[in-house]
Amino acid sequence: MTVTDAPGAAASGDPTPGVRIDEHAGAVLAEHAAWNEEHRRLSEHSLSALRDSGALRLLVPERVGGDELTLADMVANVREAALYDGAAAWVLMVLVGHSWMLGSMSEDLQDEVYGADLDTIVPGSLAPVGSATECEGGWLVDGRWPFTSGAVWGDWFLLGSQVLEPGERPRLIHVVMPRSDIEVDDNWYAIGLRGTGSCDVTAEQAFVPTHRMLDSGELLGARSPWSARHRTSLYHTPVLPGLAVHVAATALGLARAGLDDAADRFGVQDDRYMGTAKSRRPGLHMRLAEANAEVRSAEMLIDDTIGLLRRAAEGDDSKALRAHAKYQGSYAIELCRRALDRVTTAAGGRAVFDGSRLQQAFRDVTMASQHQVADLDTVGEAYGRTRLGMDPGPHPL
Repeated sequence: MTVTDAPGAAASGDPTPGVRIDEHAGAVLAEHAAWNEEHRRLSEHSLSALRDSGALRLLVPERVGGDELTLADMVANVREAALYDGAAAWVLMVLVGHSWMLGSMSEDLQDEVYGADLDTIVPGSLAPVGSATECEGGWLVDGRWPFTSGAVWGDWFLLGSQVLEPGERPRLIHVVMPRSDIEVDDNWYAIGLRGTGSCDVTAEQAFVPTHRMLDSGELLGARSPWSARHRTSLYHTPVLPGLAVHVAATALGLARAGLDDAADRFGVQDDRYMGTAKSRRPGLHMRLAEANAEVRSAEMLIDDTIGLLRRAAEGDDSKALRAHAKYQGSYAIELCRRALDRVTTAAGGRAVFDGSRLQQAFRDVTMASQHQVADLDTVGEAYGRTRLGMDPGPHPL
């Protein structure tokens, strides 16, 4: 039973241009989802399915041989992958997001990263928790970066750092480092998205040449001089509101998978105390109806937000637009979390065991909702201020 049917929603095998996650790739992801969960990282089979599908190339710049498609294509593929395995969808979302950001960095870096392999794996951690010291020809970088999804498979790493200069505000930069400079700390034990391998990574006095660095303001603010050197305006898209859409795409797929599993359960379970079918309960009908409306609303918010970000990329940019876009993407994540919470509460004890798709989707979307871009308090304040004609304040947009 499918309760999340939606106009324009991609189903398995949908031939829509840009959709790479087909039934074959989905079957591989589903087959290895339990292994990923148990071993706390993606299996080689899952990673190969993503690679072989071509989904890793969605936002890789065309100038190096990538597809350079759109955020809508990213959403369609990540959403589809999440129907089969939330961990695989999350890692796909992260890797596609980082290839999108590398399009704003130097052409020498793009050639270096993608010259040998368009499907190269670039995990990372955007928070500026590393430290960088300028030296001849570049930077010496130290640090420990958490939440580096897909770290064990990384070929290159995109990492945030601070340049500490006495008496001044820290200068924030992002650097790209090869696997040879990185150590992976296998410390990923979490409530959800367990199969993502989102371990800490560390580096010690790693040399980063100048062409592998970009000021964070230029990268996150879509102000890089390299962004304009592409065929499309994709790399002019503001990164932080864009990342909210990336995370929302994963949450959307998880919510749809969880609601479908809940409907299947409600359709066959009996109330052991009342001796009647659960499917006859009016309360369940209302929960499913409201949860489905929340997921549909999230999908429409994501679509609308993509339109806002397209406007920004094409030049109609402002702090108010960015606050609007980031809030809508973040609120879409919250709607998906609420929808799964609503039906999980009514699913009964048999839904709580490992192996339950609903239980796993609930845990995964709960974890996804902890991402910084989903902090509704801060982004809500920023958007609310702009609705009153005020500056959005210090919140990163």
